[in-house]
Amino acid sequence: MKTGKDIQINLGRYLSKRIYPLSLGIGLLISLSFPATYYFLEYNGGKRTARHYAEKAADRFQEIIIASPRLWKYQIYSFTEIEREMSQNGDVISIQLYNKQGGQIPNYYYHPDSSDATAWWNRWAPMGVADIVFNNEKVGQVEVVISQKIILLKAALLFAVSASVGILLALLSYRFPIRVVQQLENELKELFNNMQGAKKESDRLRHAAQESEKRFRDLVDGLDAIVWEANTETRQFTFISHQVENLFFFSAGEWLAAAEFFKEQIFPDDMDMVLDAYRRAAEQGVDCQLEYRRVAKDGSIIWIRDNIRIMNSGVEQKQLRGVMVDITKKRHAEEALSAANLELNRSVQQLELHNWEISTLHDMSEMFQLCRDSDEAYRIIGVAAEKLFRGDSGAFYILSPTEKMLKLSLSWGKPIKHDIQFLPDSCWALRRGGRPRISNKVNNLVCKNIDIANSNDCLCIPMVFQGETIGVFHLECFYAEMPGEVTWGADFEAKYQLAVSMTEHVAMAIANMALRETLRNQSIHDSLTGLFNRRYMEEALLREVSMAERLKNVLGVIMIDLDHFKRINDAYGHDAGDALLREFGKYLLTNIREYDIACRYGGEEFICILPGTTLENALARAEQLRRHLESFKVEHLGRLLKRITISAGVAIYPEHGLSPEGLVKAADEALYRAKSKGRDRVVAAIGKGTGRQDVPSDFA
Repeated sequence: MKTGKDIQINLGRYLSKRIYPLSLGIGLLISLSFPATYYFLEYNGGKRTARHYAEKAADRFQEIIIASPRLWKYQIYSFTEIEREMSQNGDVISIQLYNKQGGQIPNYYYHPDSSDATAWWNRWAPMGVADIVFNNEKVGQVEVVISQKIILLKAALLFAVSASVGILLALLSYRFPIRVVQQLENELKELFNNMQGAKKESDRLRHAAQESEKRFRDLVDGLDAIVWEANTETRQFTFISHQVENLFFFSAGEWLAAAEFFKEQIFPDDMDMVLDAYRRAAEQGVDCQLEYRRVAKDGSIIWIRDNIRIMNSGVEQKQLRGVMVDITKKRHAEEALSAANLELNRSVQQLELHNWEISTLHDMSEMFQLCRDSDEAYRIIGVAAEKLFRGDSGAFYILSPTEKMLKLSLSWGKPIKHDIQFLPDSCWALRRGGRPRISNKVNNLVCKNIDIANSNDCLCIPMVFQGETIGVFHLECFYAEMPGEVTWGADFEAKYQLAVSMTEHVAMAIANMALRETLRNQSIHDSLTGLFNRRYMEEALLREVSMAERLKNVLGVIMIDLDHFKRINDAYGHDAGDALLREFGKYLLTNIREYDIACRYGGEEFICILPGTTLENALARAEQLRRHLESFKVEHLGRLLKRITISAGVAIYPEHGLSPEGLVKAADEALYRAKSKGRDRVVAAIGKGTGRQDVPSDFA
């Protein structure tokens, strides 16, 4: 009689006999299909490569035919170059050239390795063919053959690997069923033994559960928490631990006898939230955790955390179970911590605001360095002030050095109820020696220049830099305080300090800008005559020439020289000469247009730049300057200096020069010719092809 084990082994062998031929067939199919697929793909790739080589050679032959249409078949050296290029590709084994009838062309045949080309593995090697076309007519054909030796070797190697894998699969398909059946038999025996062990373990666990229940009750009685259980239908407690007496001063019996979960002891503000959570837990069968307040027997309020869990005690009956923990101290600590965090957040916000204010002032100071004039600076100040004093109104009043008046330079916010200009004495801040003044129409003196009836509480902060008063910063504050009362709170103090800081920055910026403007004027003006100097003349002339070129306009240049100026110095002294130059500078400024540029070129030479002026108008302007000198008189130390005359040379862009240097040179040459012809005259420059002549002294 066969045992169960023998039956299982025979079953495994039966299955292996049926599966083995199938797996063997699959293995053979794998060993053949993979090499065949690989060979097919690589062979097609080789044909494309051969086709590419053939097209490349055809293009080269086409170039040879274009160069020599009749003798291209005899240029063997050209084919040798093509052979050399093709030989760099080791896979090319044959290159053959055919004529348009398909016949081989002698000497146009290439076999780098004849033995390799005729070997059996290259009999069906990949071949590429390309036509040689000349004048849209086929004149020949190129045939390129590449080796497939590497392809066959790789396919053979892949066949060996695939065959090994197929044989391994066939062997595994024979041995696997027997091992599976044996493993199943061992698992059945192990399962039977486990069932016997499980019965013994069940008995042990039952005794352990009884002991655990006893320990649980002892543990509950020793917890510093209230464990309870309630019926969801009757809404009454069915169990509650005795710790309830220590926390709420109610006995456990009183809790068990009370209806509706003893809801009368829940704090009224938390009643709806707690009862809704109990109801939702009972209906939906979800656990929840609550933190709420209960009222103890002595009237004290106790915070508790109640962890509620729904439990099924029967087929349809549910029980609510929970644990109440006293968290009164924790809640008080959290409230104190929340207050501290709130205060900390307020401090952080104030710090961030302070950092933002510092950053804004820093950005404003950096932008001041890039300003070219006061208008740009005032725009920057206005933008920064609107950011820093949002909701307030303010204005900056700058002291005019010439008029000794404070004038409104910029304002923001609501219209300032303040005079546009006023005397410094009308501002209490300036009268107090430059100290800031907080004005209020009820409790303090108000500046005369402020509209008392409509003004808000305001700050007046003098702008002083290095002991010199520059202006006044007037700030009208809008804050939610009692009318007519200045509150020295933290917010107002911060605004006051910010206003002082901004005033310092603005005062320093305006003073530096005024200094820069003074230095710039000194750098571009001649100190004696007040005219622009030579450096500025070169910059201005370059700018005007560029503009004239862009607008296709003309530009006039007059170079003037005082005739016999050395005689004035020799006869009256250098002081008299300086006085004459000074008065002549004023004469030029009063006799040119507002947008013309008068410069002292050097010594007694002057240059006038006349934008948009033709040659005729420039000559007329120079002649007018020369003639009006008849009434030009200069006195020095009570003596009337000798009347002077001028010589002038006139040049026009683009007629006499296309660059600033060319214009100045042309005007200088014209001035030289005016001097050589006897002085006291105006001469025009001579441009290429203009044919202009010198202008006589009686030019009108």
